[in-house]
Amino acid sequence: MDATSLAFLSTTAAAIAFAATPAAAQTGDDEIIVTGSRIAKNEFTSADPIQVIDPETAKRQGQVQLADVLQSTPAAQGSIQITSAISNRFVANGGNDVQTVSLRGLGAERTLVLINGRRAGPAGIRGSVAPFDLNVLPLSVARQVEVLKTGASSIYGSDAVAGVVNILTRNDLNGFEGGGFSSVTEHGGGESYGVDASFGKTFDRGHFFATVDYFRQQNLTRRDRGFLFCSEEYLKREADGSRADIVDFRTGRPACSSTQANMIVFSDFSGIDENGFPTFGPGLIAPNGQAIFAGQYGNQFAGVGIPINTYNPIGVFGPADFFGVNFDGPSTGALNQFEPVEQNMDVFSDVRRVSAFVEGAYDVTDAITAYGEFLFSNRKSHSNGFQRIELEQFTGASVLPFFLCNPAANNCDPTDLGDPFNGEFAGNIILRPRVLVKSESSANVDYYRGVLGLRGTLGGGWKWDVSGQHSRSDASYTQDVIYRDAVASQTLRTRSCAGTETAIRGVPCIDIDFTDPRVLRGDFTPEERAFLTGRETGRTLFKQTSAEALLTGKLFDLPAGAVSTAFGANIRRDEIDDTPGEATLAGNVANFTTSGITAGRTVSKEIFGEVEIPLLAGVPMIERLTLSGAARYTHVAATSRGGAKDSFSDTTWKVGADWAVTDWLRFRGTWGTSFRAPALFELFLEDQTGFLGQQDIDPCIQTGARLAAGAISQRIFDNCAAAGIAPDYAGGIGPATIVSGGGIGRLKPETSTAKTVSVILTPDLSGALWGGLKARLAVDYFDIRVKDEITLLGAGNIVRGCYDSDFADEPLCDLFTRVTAGPDAQSIATVTDRYVNISRQRNRGVDLSLAIDQDLGNLGALAFRAQMTWQVEDKVALFPGTEIDDNGKIGNPKWVGDFNLGWTKGGWTLFYGLDVTGAASNMKDLLRAQGGDACRTSSFRPGGRFCPDVSVPATFYHSLSLSRDVAERFRITLGVANLFDTPPPRVSTVVAATPPVIGQAPAFGTQYDYLGRRFFLSVRGKL
Repeated sequence: MDATSLAFLSTTAAAIAFAATPAAAQTGDDEIIVTGSRIAKNEFTSADPIQVIDPETAKRQGQVQLADVLQSTPAAQGSIQITSAISNRFVANGGNDVQTVSLRGLGAERTLVLINGRRAGPAGIRGSVAPFDLNVLPLSVARQVEVLKTGASSIYGSDAVAGVVNILTRNDLNGFEGGGFSSVTEHGGGESYGVDASFGKTFDRGHFFATVDYFRQQNLTRRDRGFLFCSEEYLKREADGSRADIVDFRTGRPACSSTQANMIVFSDFSGIDENGFPTFGPGLIAPNGQAIFAGQYGNQFAGVGIPINTYNPIGVFGPADFFGVNFDGPSTGALNQFEPVEQNMDVFSDVRRVSAFVEGAYDVTDAITAYGEFLFSNRKSHSNGFQRIELEQFTGASVLPFFLCNPAANNCDPTDLGDPFNGEFAGNIILRPRVLVKSESSANVDYYRGVLGLRGTLGGGWKWDVSGQHSRSDASYTQDVIYRDAVASQTLRTRSCAGTETAIRGVPCIDIDFTDPRVLRGDFTPEERAFLTGRETGRTLFKQTSAEALLTGKLFDLPAGAVSTAFGANIRRDEIDDTPGEATLAGNVANFTTSGITAGRTVSKEIFGEVEIPLLAGVPMIERLTLSGAARYTHVAATSRGGAKDSFSDTTWKVGADWAVTDWLRFRGTWGTSFRAPALFELFLEDQTGFLGQQDIDPCIQTGARLAAGAISQRIFDNCAAAGIAPDYAGGIGPATIVSGGGIGRLKPETSTAKTVSVILTPDLSGALWGGLKARLAVDYFDIRVKDEITLLGAGNIVRGCYDSDFADEPLCDLFTRVTAGPDAQSIATVTDRYVNISRQRNRGVDLSLAIDQDLGNLGALAFRAQMTWQVEDKVALFPGTEIDDNGKIGNPKWVGDFNLGWTKGGWTLFYGLDVTGAASNMKDLLRAQGGDACRTSSFRPGGRFCPDVSVPATFYHSLSLSRDVAERFRITLGVANLFDTPPPRVSTVVAATPPVIGQAPAFGTQYDYLGRRFFLSVRGKL
């Protein structure tokens, strides 16, 4: 490709990598195009810190996806990334199986991804599509990846807050090339396979390149790995460090702590309060023979000495084959918290991708070149999960629940004699059966992207480039649902529903006995399953269209060189239309997050300019001193489908300096601002509902004990009391409904500042003493501050912010409601959590990049590369005066490193790689939540005080491979990733501040490997 193309920002492997100097594409006049600038310059003159990634190095480590490569870079590895495992378990922007990259922990929405120097449109499902999905571009297409590790909105526009990832595609192939790889796990599950075929041709007036790629990753279930299989409490006794977990007497091993199911939670009425409402105490029962491991251990309930009649005697109100649990250690160990349907849930989905990429350029005349790109990708993914059906039923007639009648008002219907299908239970009881059912989800994402442009030269060395591009993500998503109206028909019933219809679907109602052991274990008849569950499909369409014009050249000459400039204009339109499935739109989905139609568009108009001024050259202590500057004005107009409008505008700027003291010592620095307009989903997301437990969000639970322990402030205690909530309030049972949505008309754009200061050492060590040794070292300090960051506050922060305030006029108090009557009185009913601008976020630290090459003569050559990041600060302030410090927590370690060593001789390459994630701890959060003492005592756990373990050591992942090149036309690589089969570190799962990543004991952090040891083989050949 002609290196005058400013649009492609192309680079070559001949440049110095690992941020010691920027990557570049060499031209005849020693000018290059560098990511982070629109001006062609000498390869030593970039003021920005840039990391260059060679995909071939990544492949030698066993990395098979572009997401694997980018998410493992130190600038990304120090924070949680959105992977398939995360996006399938939690609500993630882009939906199921999306994979994105977030630099500096600032979020994928603040990392701009380019393909050949141009913004790439996003892909995904549901209403919150925003970041670029790394799935759409196969690793086989990438020639080189450059990571600009600082803000660059003045160069590239909105979203380049934390940095820029520029993916450069291949363009140098002559002939045919094909290859394939296989990555097989030692323990089964999660295997990956891929094949690709390419053709390229370079001719006098241009070039052409095309490739087709197929990728398959098989699913990984919890059953496939021992450390995923059972979520143990992982508690340790303070005295001797021995395990203090509750033991499952059926297995003799620590009990699993996951989703309670295949049991009945009951409330035994013990009287009526002054308002005529029933009072009751909680309990748990499980059917004999229907617990987890039913086939192996179920009948042991009666033979293990459990005093089944000492706690809410079962024989008094229920059948003899149900037994009380959760009243002492052994009985709690028998809780059913890990059903087979949960054991078989996917951690990684089954994913299949087909991609096609075409790129070319043709010299129409000696001064004009036409160029184009086309990318198509189809991703199909399927995931197995589960949902829990939980409802309320009651028995007895002497004391009826308030919602049917009020005994004090004498308005009870004598025919309401309790659930007619729960005749085996007697007494005044509310029963809450809990049943797990299998739930599948799938996505089908088609992504198209096309680029067409012209570039050329003018007189005086000026160059121009005009281009347009369009991307389209057309996706469907299918999920199993539990119908809310079906669950409602079985809740709190006093008579048969036969002959009636459900409230929303209008289908004939079916009576189901949820106390039947058959039903409790999820063994529904086909008719019952069709009545309770169904399947729906939604569609998401996201389109992005843009055009850009650029002019660059030299203004005039100074003694130290020519003053160069670039300026241009850009217009872009983004549009989303997400229509969920029929049940979701009707509000007839239980458990799942639901939303309405999300639709709207934004139009962005920008003008920008850049200048580079060489001040001094060839004087004492200044071999070269260059200043650079850039500015951009952006205006964004937003319009919803309903006609609501908003607009945002800002001017961003950036200045930089590059000072070469000598030919081996250089200093550089940048200071600039960035700008991010609200994303489409942040503006237009239609009301999206979710559910959270009361313990997760209500600060008024047990305020007396928590105040004494120092876990809450006096102000929270006083405000909860002023709201009529008693100090011993235990909290509600039912979850709160959380409603989130877009903030059009209420949001303003994010602004940020980014500073970098660097020192680069490139000493000449090629003398006799060192032989062929070459060394390059770069140390970069970065400091990024984001103001008015757009986010969801979170339901817990909203409620706590209300009670930790002056209370009377705090607007947060208007965003939630409490239940006013009934057994769940005073529990939180709803929380409205819309996108808002919070106070600020700051991330700063130090990057170190080291490259050493040693020529060994007849023994070959050694190459060592190291990338490290020390995170000094990672803080978020939701409100003025409040601050959350994530630095050093699990998932956000203070230090990460990536090291590799290669030895090459005669076509052989032996490669060793090491990825390190530093130690981390959540102990500060735990001590704060528990009043300064993390350890506890419990009659359920004899042996004295026990303590959670919420700290993890540094984790090391090793890889080793051997490659053989034959005549530069054939390469075979054989290797092992995670050489020592290192599992994720373990943490306690039953304490605050340590949520597991997918509901199991391994620590919450995408830095950790869930696949285990795997063997990989890749083969490539050219014709």
